[in-house]
Amino acid sequence: MQRLNLALLAVNLIVLVLSVQFRSTWPWLRWIQAFAEASAIGAIADWYAVVALFRRPLGLPIPHTAIIPRNQRNIGDSLGGFVTRYLLTPDTIVGKLEGLDVPRQMADWLALPANAVTVANSLTSFLPALLRAPEDEDLRRLFRVNLVPKLLELDAARLIGRSMEVLLDAGLHRVLLDRALVAVDAWLLANEDLVREKFGQASKYTPAFVDEYIVRKFLDGVRTLLHEVAGDSEHPLRESLAMALRDWARELEEHPEQRAAAQAWMRSAVETLFGDRDFRRLRDTLAARAEADLARPDSQLRHYTGTLLAALAAGVARDPVILQRLNATWLKFARTLTARHGGQIAALISEVVRGWDAQEVSDRIEIEIGRDLQFIRINGAVVGGIVGVLLYAGTRLIG
Repeated sequence: MQRLNLALLAVNLIVLVLSVQFRSTWPWLRWIQAFAEASAIGAIADWYAVVALFRRPLGLPIPHTAIIPRNQRNIGDSLGGFVTRYLLTPDTIVGKLEGLDVPRQMADWLALPANAVTVANSLTSFLPALLRAPEDEDLRRLFRVNLVPKLLELDAARLIGRSMEVLLDAGLHRVLLDRALVAVDAWLLANEDLVREKFGQASKYTPAFVDEYIVRKFLDGVRTLLHEVAGDSEHPLRESLAMALRDWARELEEHPEQRAAAQAWMRSAVETLFGDRDFRRLRDTLAARAEADLARPDSQLRHYTGTLLAALAAGVARDPVILQRLNATWLKFARTLTARHGGQIAALISEVVRGWDAQEVSDRIEIEIGRDLQFIRINGAVVGGIVGVLLYAGTRLIG
C-alpha cells in the first residue's frame, strides 16, 4: 500500500509536469494541471500527517511530530484510566456477568461425566504429593523456621477458653453430651460381662454372686441416670456440666498453672504434628495406598471423586435456590474485586505500556491500523484533486 501511494504520487507529479509543459498547445490541460497539482499537495500533506503520528518525517526534528513515541507515557496512563473508568467499573462487570449465569454454566459443564472425570483426575493426582508434603525437607524447614514459632507463641489457654465459651453459648455442649450419653449407655450394655470380670479381679474375697449383684446394681443405676439425663433437657446434671465447663474455661485464662498446662499441651501437639514417627508412618501408608490406587485404570479414588463431583453439579443445576445464591455470591465477589483492584489494573496497564520500546509500539500500532492509514493518503490525493478542480473552476468564474 505504501508503494501504491508512492506510485500514485509519482503519476500525479508526472501528469502535473506534462500538463504544464503542453497547456499552451492544449488549453484544456489547465484542468488536468489543477487536479494533479492539488492531488499531489493533498497526498504529500496526508503523508506528512500520517508519518508525523509515528516518526519524524524524513528524520527531521520538526516540532509536534513522532506523536505516539513522544507521548507513550501519557498514552499508557490514559489507556489505564480509560479501562478503569469505562470498562472495569463494578456496574459494567456485574452487568456482563449477570447475563452469563456462570454458576449454571459451570454446574452444567461439571455434571457431564467426562468433564467430572477430567477434574477428578486433576484433583486426585495431587493427593500423594500432598500427603508427603510434610516430609519434604524444604517445606519442613519453612514450617519449622516460620510457622512453628508462631504456633508456640499462641496463647493456648485463651484460645481454648474462648473456644469453650463459643461452644457453650451456641449450645453445642448439649449435642455432644447427648451423643456421649448414648455412646456410654451402649458401651455399658455391651460390656457388662467385662465390667463384672474386672470387678471380680479387684474384689478377690467376695463371692461371685455378690460381685454379680453389685455390678448389676451399679450398671443399672448408672444406665438409669444416663437415661434420665438424656430424656430431660432441664436435668440438673446438664446445668452442672455447663457450669463446670465455664469454670474450667475461666480458670484456663486466670490460673497460671492451667495456662502453663495448656501451653505445654500446645507444644506437645505441635511436636507430634511435625515430628511424630507414627503420624509420619500413617501419612506414608496413605500416600502409598493412594499412589497404588491411582496407578490402576479402574482407580476407585478417581471413580468416586468423579461420581461425587458429577452428582453434586447435577444437583446444583437442578436447584434454582442454590443457583440464585451462588449467582448472588459470585456477583458480589466480582463487584468487590473490581471496586477494590480496578486502580491496580490501571496502574499495571500504565506500567506495561511505559515499559514498551517506544519505536516498537509505534511500529506495531502502524501495522495494526495498516491499510486504513494508506487509504488516508489515497483519499487525500483524490479529495485534494477534486477540490483543486473546484477552486480552479471558481477562479475562472470570478475572472
